[in-house]
Amino acid sequence: MRFLLTTMSAPSHLMPLIPFAHAAQAAGHQVLVATCGPALRTATSAGLVATEAGAGNDPVTPYEDLVRRLNQERLGVGRSEQEMYALHGEVFGEIGARMLDDLVETIGTWGADAVVYPGIHAAALVAARIAGVPAVLHGYGTPLPTFSPALDYLEPHARKAGVDSVREAEVEIDVLPPSLTNFTEVAPRGGRPQHTLPMRYGAYNGGGLLPLWAMRRGERPRVVATCGSLAAMSQDGAVYREIVRGTAGLGVELVVLTAGAELSALPDPLPGHVRLVDWMPLERLLASCDAIVHHGGSGTVLSSFAAGAPQVAVPLPGTVNVTNAQTMTARGAGRTLDMDALTADTVAEAVAEVLRDATRRRAAAEVAAEIAGLPTAAETVGRVHELIG
Repeated sequence: MRFLLTTMSAPSHLMPLIPFAHAAQAAGHQVLVATCGPALRTATSAGLVATEAGAGNDPVTPYEDLVRRLNQERLGVGRSEQEMYALHGEVFGEIGARMLDDLVETIGTWGADAVVYPGIHAAALVAARIAGVPAVLHGYGTPLPTFSPALDYLEPHARKAGVDSVREAEVEIDVLPPSLTNFTEVAPRGGRPQHTLPMRYGAYNGGGLLPLWAMRRGERPRVVATCGSLAAMSQDGAVYREIVRGTAGLGVELVVLTAGAELSALPDPLPGHVRLVDWMPLERLLASCDAIVHHGGSGTVLSSFAAGAPQVAVPLPGTVNVTNAQTMTARGAGRTLDMDALTADTVAEAVAEVLRDATRRRAAAEVAAEIAGLPTAAETVGRVHELIG
């Protein structure tokens, strides 16, 4: 089969799909990634062939503007869930509209047999329906239908291409372990998938160098801090600043993954317990860590669960990170802190508690065992081939 994988520009949206892509290639199928912006490099760095979708229409800026506004203007504060869905739907719909023509042409020109996509990238489903090929909805956190507010935005484009009704994907891949609660509710617009396949979360975080110190457990507990690949998620380093200050008196080693961002808010000079690292495969680093403080991103939460690491989440209001953090906290695997009330003291109390409380690590270990028991990406590729190949 020929699988076309497609996402918007954020690397974090593509990374959860890469284990499926690698498994498909290993099974003899062909894979092409159609994306834009930073995700193009994510794809090629993973050894995948990629093509740019939306070139000339700038599908990257709307996403970057949304993240900036969520951070600087605090758009997620004081707005209802439905208001935030509408806002995201307009932005994701516009991004999809800018990519849609290229996606449809790529499906036809390359001869794709199926389109694989995360639910927030509604244009992928529209493109599959216009081209007349099956669609595979690939989860990357809590299972969600194809994002209906973005489908609403794209409806005129679908009708113009002769598609009056965009039905849901034929197959859904669900990577959420059964014991985790889904706190995100989005009404399905085009029905439900005919088949839902559970799959082990692959915890792909990109390649990179893993130094010896990162493989060893040190004399002190090791805590990793990451706000993902976008500086806005850390408020340009303000979140890291409070994490650095809050861990100073805990007798820990703190590893801060900066993702190459210029973090002007960090203390200068840095305290001796802090180690700054540009980028490192999170899953491998977590093997030698005792806890993680993060932004609540879907991939980070599930990667932390896969490693059995207790978590402290500091999610940006108005994003799915808030409900990701709820899921983690409800399972008993960690704590969630309010970004707008974050201080060194709140960080210190939360980190000390998750390091001390054995029930946090036990809950995380239970979920890690659940994830390990789910079908592999290779098995899932085989099932998808059976169903739609």
